[in-house]
Amino acid sequence: MMLLDSDGKLQFKTAHNIKKQELSQSDLKVSTTIAEGVVKTGRSTYTSDAMNDDRFSGKQSVLQMNIRSAMCVPLKIKNQIIGVVYLDNSSKANIFLQSDLYLFELFADQAALAIQNAQLYTELYNLQRFQEAILDKTPVAIIVVEDNGRMRSLNATAARLFEKAYAFNPDRPLLGENLLRLLPDEERAFWQENISKSGEKPTEIESHKLKAGAQDIFIRLRFSPFAHLEGDLNGRIIVAEDITEKVILEQYLIMSEKMIAKGEMAASIGHELNNYLATISSNAQLISVNITNQQYEKVPPKVEAMVSNIDKMKRFTAGLMDFSNLETKKVVCDIPRLVDDVVFFIKPQQKFKGIKIELDMAPDLPKTEIDVGQIHQVLLNLLMNAADAIRDNETKDGRIVISCRSKDEGLEITVSDNGPGISEEVLPRIFEPYITTKKTGHGLGLSTSYRIISNHKGRLSGDNGPNGGAVFTVELPLR
Repeated sequence: MMLLDSDGKLQFKTAHNIKKQELSQSDLKVSTTIAEGVVKTGRSTYTSDAMNDDRFSGKQSVLQMNIRSAMCVPLKIKNQIIGVVYLDNSSKANIFLQSDLYLFELFADQAALAIQNAQLYTELYNLQRFQEAILDKTPVAIIVVEDNGRMRSLNATAARLFEKAYAFNPDRPLLGENLLRLLPDEERAFWQENISKSGEKPTEIESHKLKAGAQDIFIRLRFSPFAHLEGDLNGRIIVAEDITEKVILEQYLIMSEKMIAKGEMAASIGHELNNYLATISSNAQLISVNITNQQYEKVPPKVEAMVSNIDKMKRFTAGLMDFSNLETKKVVCDIPRLVDDVVFFIKPQQKFKGIKIELDMAPDLPKTEIDVGQIHQVLLNLLMNAADAIRDNETKDGRIVISCRSKDEGLEITVSDNGPGISEEVLPRIFEPYITTKKTGHGLGLSTSYRIISNHKGRLSGDNGPNGGAVFTVELPLR
């Protein structure tokens, strides 16, 4: 048997003699005239005595090998010749009959089919290895599980993620194991719920914290339905991307923006606290004088004034603590109350002196689940930007309006001002880092605010108002 190579030349593949002994290529002697003629014409050839056959008797290879009986048939796959099967005898004529050629052609057809299957298997195997290599090199974890959690496929990234997060034995084969049984008890319910929910449509988890002991690991997850496993089984494709570095970077960026804002506010905060303390100290001194002079009836009003100022200090510092809190913890919150607290916190600051702040809160607004410290920071950023715009533009009768309304299945908060607005050049890029029009701005406030709202699955947008000034809109889901 000989097959054509990429250059169209016949190459030896296998050969046997009449005793069924396998021959090496050096032992093989074939009439190239007969074999190449079959390749050229695509038709089978039969001769009972080549030495006396006008078609072959004068050919060099026939004469050298003294070929008598010979048969050669093409190997075809989809009408394309891939080689030949050759049979000869140099000792006797009339060994082969015409009917033998028919049987030889049937054999060649089966041989061609076997070769085709072998080639397809090799191609499929190589394709599978190629795909596995791509999947193993991809930076995201990919797992295919059955409905019950049994893993049918996973790439190397997934194995490394589980090893890192849950200290799985790196030598333990995970394929065929039940994912849910391998997970810690506190993680099992989360994965089971999302595998079940994603039976008909994909489920996405923007950020999930793996309980991995000393080191926190954050992943972005997508659960997608995957049908047509063996039998009637359905499954899920789970794609997990390790976003730990991104989350840590965002946390540092938020923290650095807070530190910058704290530095800007330090003087105003100190001034305001001194005002409260001065009032308390003055009343304390007057109480001492009143007691000495036995003017006891004058003491209660001064005590009430002291308590009032202490309450104001507590509320003021509580706002500062909300702003300073670095931990992400969502709680159910009354947004109008939060807005009121933020306004109470900023009003005494020098930056807001002479600027009128108006609240327009719709009645009976539903509560929403948020990280109070982070949304406090967003509102503070928007209000400080509005105040800076009004002051830098030297706008007379500066005014900031904060409104809150229900929208779809969430809340909409708008912060508008009567400053100069946003230039057309800057407007498309206002949420990019380090983009600022302030004389002393750092350009991190809006980009950080945008990330915070995105992490809450909300939307932050900015535009110019119909009557001038800038308008920023925060959209938050209730959950």
